Amino acid sequence: MTINTSNMQKFRLEEMEIEEVVSFVYLESVVSVRRGTEEDVASRIKKANGVFVKLYPVWRNLNISQEVKIRTFNTNVKSVLLYACETWKTTNQITRRLLIFVNKCLRRIMNMKWAYKIKNEELW
Repeated sequence: MTINTSNMQKFRLEEMEIEEVVSFVYLESVVSVRRGTEEDVASRIKKANGVFVKLYPVWRNLNISQEVKIRTFNTNVKSVLLYACETWKTTNQITRRLLIFVNKCLRRIMNMKWAYKIKNEELW
């Protein structure tokens, strides 16, 4: 991958030409020429959603307190969601996408329907 360079020569390593790509995954983060941070955030949301879905039995269990469910969410789902977030370019759109995902998960954990019209501030 080349970024902001005028040198268009192909790279070679021991007589083998190195393939040029527009994106790749490195340490579970997506590195991309075009949509770097946005693509990585979309990937993280997808992975965090996979963890959230696997924990459905916990969210539906009536014998587990909401406090324990929230702690489980924070330690298991949010850690996957925010992995390597210190490398992201912070924009309002990215922050909004992350908040939408977190709020959606919290509403499911607390079994709140959209028809209840509860503000996000009250949810938090």
